[in-house]
Amino acid sequence: MIISHPCRTAISRHEQFQLAQQALRQHDRGVGLLALGASLIVSAIGAVIWLQPLIAPIPASIAINLIAIGTGAACLIAGWHRYSFHRQLRAATTITDAPIIDCWIENAFEGEPGVIAWELVVSQPDGKEVRLRQAQLIDPSLVARWQHAATIPVRYVPVNPAVAILAIE
Repeated sequence: MIISHPCRTAISRHEQFQLAQQALRQHDRGVGLLALGASLIVSAIGAVIWLQPLIAPIPASIAINLIAIGTGAACLIAGWHRYSFHRQLRAATTITDAPIIDCWIENAFEGEPGVIAWELVVSQPDGKEVRLRQAQLIDPSLVARWQHAATIPVRYVPVNPAVAILAIE
């Protein structure tokens, strides 16, 4: 069951799910993906170097190793992006109040985390306004506290407002 504040502008279930997925991806620091990618690549290269004479008669042996190297490279890239995001968050110093779009308990994910979504509105140096909808996982016990609030403090990087996190304890 999804618990949303009835006075808020309703966002679709599809948008709620997308924001929750984004929050879940940002929650992961990427270290596990980096380790998985590196181990896949090293083991596939090791198999090609040391085991190839033994498995050469098997036609799929090269294909399996290439698939492992490709998967490992994809894991390394995704892990690096997540690690870089969290590294940039440490440098985020600007805090502003962002309007809360919605706050709900997401039952589609394990543990049914709370999710809070906000819209960050930032003025660029050229005068253009950038609007970004973002979300973050929160403890389900905090959902009731934020459902009635209009705004929430958000810490972000001014040169890249897509790198943002709630400025709450």
